[in-house]
Amino acid sequence: MHKVASQITFFYYKDLTAAIDFYERIMGFELADDQGTCRIYKVGGTAFLGIVDEKHGHCTAPVKESSVLVTFVVDDVKGWYDYLKEQGVKLTSELLDKPDIQIEAFFFEDPEGYALEAQCFLNPELRPVFSLGQGDQK
Repeated sequence: MHKVASQITFFYYKDLTAAIDFYERIMGFELADDQGTCRIYKVGGTAFLGIVDEKHGHCTAPVKESSVLVTFVVDDVKGWYDYLKEQGVKLTSELLDKPDIQIEAFFFEDPEGYALEAQCFLNPELRPVFSLGQGDQK
């Protein structure tokens, strides 16, 4: 069986500088690779997020609306909510407590409107599957 070693999601930006500021300063992601027109950040474990100058890279067709949601699994949803609110990040929901599916979450956007979510699994069986490892916490 072939294995996948890690995962990278790439987003494309008109203003790469604003995206760099958001993911480095506000989100606090560690820069794993700077390719000039593309930067790849370690989100946690073996999950990565790449940001690309829209004039470069594989995807060149303009996209009018994002149909992608990237979820960051965190241990302190309310802490992230309060922090991002203080930073002036566009929050697109209130704090959500969903006991039926055993999660806490909220939604927000990056500088060019990509949909993001901070979520915590409350199910004690699922929580370890998605938990932060040593050294991966912000």
